[in-house]
Amino acid sequence: MDRVAAILGLVAGTVALQAVAQTVLLSSVGFFDRRTREATETWRTFWISLGAVLVLILGHVAQMALWAGFFLWRGVLPSFDDAYYFSLVTFATLGYGDIVLAPQHRIFGALEAACGSLMLGWSTALIFAAVSAARKRG
Repeated sequence: MDRVAAILGLVAGTVALQAVAQTVLLSSVGFFDRRTREATETWRTFWISLGAVLVLILGHVAQMALWAGFFLWRGVLPSFDDAYYFSLVTFATLGYGDIVLAPQHRIFGALEAACGSLMLGWSTALIFAAVSAARKRG
């Protein structure tokens, strides 16, 4: 039961951080949209895209830190550097394999990869939607 609670907590935390990033993204797109009303469409698209990507990257950095903190807290990996590196390559679904989890913890690595894939896809959709909406208003 402890494992199920940990899984649910990590997934909920990952989704909550993505929702926060989405909220900030919508605010930042509105900010850049208002600030670039007089700019050319190319510059408006550039600034809105940059704002969207930076916000979402920060959200993903926080999501990976959540997973790394869990790995460190549970003693799954020896240091935060190792835990964050493992989290980064797992979240991004690269999976280099130079750091691996013990068999009893592998489910967490697989789950992080699934969450990362979903969150990165969600971010891609948000960036597309933000740029599309900004171009329609311009």
